[in-house]
Amino acid sequence: MADHKTSKSMARKLPEYVIGGTLFTVDARIYEFRETAAPWNIISMKDFWEDDSTVIPFDKEKKNIYDGNIKAGERPENVEIVTVPPIIELDPIGLARHYNLADGTFIPKENREKTLSEQLIGLQQNTRTRKNGRGVK
Repeated sequence: MADHKTSKSMARKLPEYVIGGTLFTVDARIYEFRETAAPWNIISMKDFWEDDSTVIPFDKEKKNIYDGNIKAGERPENVEIVTVPPIIELDPIGLARHYNLADGTFIPKENREKTLSEQLIGLQQNTRTRKNGRGVK
């Protein structure tokens, strides 16, 4: 296994999380959720809690945070109140990289080796190899 301090520069498989029925890629390193199917649709994590759940009004049509009135009787039907787990649980490695710390900093010791190796295995499964100048296979 690579040294956890030097692995900060390595690519990794980013975790995913479903918000209001939409799959998002979680990247705490740059503090954002990106819709997996439409990566240009971004939800910033700047107002999310790192170590506690965050409650947001989620617009299921725009697939983003709703910025209108959220009172129960005045909220549109397409807006759902969603509880998102703490950032430290969703992407502990990304959060560590956000603060320029070792990858395993926010992972409990008993899970550290397993979690870090799953990141590398997931990444290896996504790699492609070149064969004798014939392009990517």
